[in-house]
Amino acid sequence: MKLIIRFFSFLFCLQSFAQAISNQEKITKYLNDYFFQDREIIHVQFNKNLFTNNEDIAFKGYVLSKNNNIPNSRTVNIQLVVYNEEEQIIQKQLLFAQYGIFSGGIHLNEKFKPGKYHFHFYTNWMNNFKEDDSFNQTIEIIDKTTPYAFQTNEPNWKTAEISLFPEGGIILNGTVNMIGIKIADCNKIGIEVADGVILDSKSNEITHFRTNQMGNGVFYLKADLNEKYTIKINNDKLKITQPLGKIEETGLILSAPNNPGRNNLLVILKTNEKGLLSYQNKKFTVLIQQNGSSMQQEVTFSNNKTEQPFYFDKKFLSNGVNTIRVLDEDLNEITERLTYIEESKNPSTSLDAKITTNDSIILSGKTDIAKAHLSISVLPEKSVCINQKKTLLGTFYLNTYLEKPEPDTYFYFNPDNKTRRQDIELLLLNQNKGKYLWENIKSGPPKISFEFEKGVTINGKVEKDLKPNSQNKISLIALKNNLFDQTTIDQNNDFKFEHFFVQDSTVLALQMTNEKNVTQTTKIEARIARTEPRFVLGPSFEKAFCPVVKSSDTIFNFQPPKAKATELKEVAIKNSFKKEVFTHKADMSSMAKAFKFDGKEYGTVLNFLSLNGYNTGVNPTDFTVYIKERRSAFLGESASSPNVYIDNFLVFDFNQLFNLTLDQVDEIYIDQTGSSDTTSAGHGTIKIFMKTGQKNDYFKVKFTTLIVTKGFARDFTYKTAPFENQDELNYFGTLGWFPNIELKDNLDYQIKIPKNQQKEIQVVIEGFTNDGQLISEVKKVPIGRIF
Repeated sequence: MKLIIRFFSFLFCLQSFAQAISNQEKITKYLNDYFFQDREIIHVQFNKNLFTNNEDIAFKGYVLSKNNNIPNSRTVNIQLVVYNEEEQIIQKQLLFAQYGIFSGGIHLNEKFKPGKYHFHFYTNWMNNFKEDDSFNQTIEIIDKTTPYAFQTNEPNWKTAEISLFPEGGIILNGTVNMIGIKIADCNKIGIEVADGVILDSKSNEITHFRTNQMGNGVFYLKADLNEKYTIKINNDKLKITQPLGKIEETGLILSAPNNPGRNNLLVILKTNEKGLLSYQNKKFTVLIQQNGSSMQQEVTFSNNKTEQPFYFDKKFLSNGVNTIRVLDEDLNEITERLTYIEESKNPSTSLDAKITTNDSIILSGKTDIAKAHLSISVLPEKSVCINQKKTLLGTFYLNTYLEKPEPDTYFYFNPDNKTRRQDIELLLLNQNKGKYLWENIKSGPPKISFEFEKGVTINGKVEKDLKPNSQNKISLIALKNNLFDQTTIDQNNDFKFEHFFVQDSTVLALQMTNEKNVTQTTKIEARIARTEPRFVLGPSFEKAFCPVVKSSDTIFNFQPPKAKATELKEVAIKNSFKKEVFTHKADMSSMAKAFKFDGKEYGTVLNFLSLNGYNTGVNPTDFTVYIKERRSAFLGESASSPNVYIDNFLVFDFNQLFNLTLDQVDEIYIDQTGSSDTTSAGHGTIKIFMKTGQKNDYFKVKFTTLIVTKGFARDFTYKTAPFENQDELNYFGTLGWFPNIELKDNLDYQIKIPKNQQKEIQVVIEGFTNDGQLISEVKKVPIGRIF
């Protein structure tokens, strides 16, 4: 009996505890659970967005931790997928991120036909979440053999549409309603009007409205349920008349007239007289939050007032977009509203330009931030390739919280836009909802099914039978990249290298060693075991739904390239000299020197190499054979070694060459440029081919080579493309791209570009500091005089 009493007492305590949990505590737990796992945001700056088909496309990426608002040092693997206009995949790249930054590019080739291309950047970790934090950028490639029609700023007037966004989602009877209005064409390009009116049923003008250049506006209307209202625009370019829409008898309106100059954010929950009767004894929670950070207040209409105002201290709110929600007693969302908080000042850069005596331009920059990473694109004054729309500030502070990202964010962060804060509020008013849906937040924390990818995995198996409990290991070597690693072999003869950071086309050598570190001869199978992660939500393409307006009056014709060579008449030359036949010449580039041996030569291969451009010998410290470039002999121990092959097998242990004599050799090829080696270049290539039937038991291949095909993209070196004349350069050229400017304790920096007859240049600067301050600017810089 006592046991039964204790059991029911326990149930009663549990019930009492559950009832004691307030709605505010539940809300806090929902938010903490849903946003506990950190999310990463990617922004990518391109050097420009319009390219001729002989240029390099270059970019610099920034990754921010959403929870901490600092560069996300955890992110390593960035996936890039490039699509054409038909949404076909053209190219993929795995990009290496470190300390929250990455860079890369594409050398344009015949695969990239004229047209628009969509670059989609994402990580595998992003697949864990219902919201899209990937980054999309559309660029255009044009053909220099085809005339180019410049795009105009004119919208497609014939397809203009009006959308209304009343606060709270409804127009409420008997109440002054704040109603957002957006006018845009079929491609979602905003349309600016200055003469819109609202008419009643008797054609009386009730109120007026105007929209900014992004097509966003607002008007106030005290609605009457018995009245029919009409929206009318009548000017030279646009004529629209449409009904206002339904007016509700009762409901709730959430108003947030955000005054940037005030320390407190005013929020008003409103209803009408009929609503007072419905909501008299009900409690509501007004929640304002960004990610897991939140403030909330409980609201009732017990004082019989139709408007319930209250304040939130802005110093406790996060910078950027904040979502204001109204929740009922069952924590169901009734309505929501977005607002923007900006309490901290964004850093800025000053730039001065002067021409040097060698006709270069020196740009001297100074910032008010330290420990920062910047990327800078420099374009001519008349460039039509700069269409700075997606900005670092816009991505991190604005688009990451919008259900439908805004394609042009620079307008809202341009320091020269004096009304930009009001423009941001108009943009947020004209949103149906934010990216983070309350129902998703209530449903529980995200299920983590996708890992944070770091590097690639190399799997393999050895063929040799191993003794139980053997201590054999697999060594992985890449001499050109100074890579070395070891791992154990399991009982099934399998091995694995995880989180390996290696670039495409790198040649890896794998060999097995025993417990005494002696190399063992065996066949080894290995592969890059990486599945390229797809983006679960799919890419969000920036599409044109109707033809983009272009000017028929401004057509640019490119100049045909100048002839660079003259074809000569064929000349026949006779020579009695018997040409020596080289069997393996096709394996080498034209830069290689070829040597043929008839078997009568004396001396060693090492001595031969010492007579043909290399220093060879034995190290007195560890008695190992070395082969080093003679041109870099002054570097001592750090002098470079060539790649040496015997019968097309790469030699990792030069000791195998110690007793190799020339009478055993058929051919030797020496290429000190390294251009004969497709896997790497710059340190030289030596290929030795043995005579047929030559017994060479001394030379046993004790390793397996693997050429990396699913690794990180190779280092990208940007080069500006030549143009045929000054006009082409002025409209389409690039003066400079500087993706890796690092500011430590010094706040100043300098970059150099060619003058190219510029009187003024355009400079696009983006970047962030180690503590998460963001910079995004476009500056026009006049060119100074020679000093």
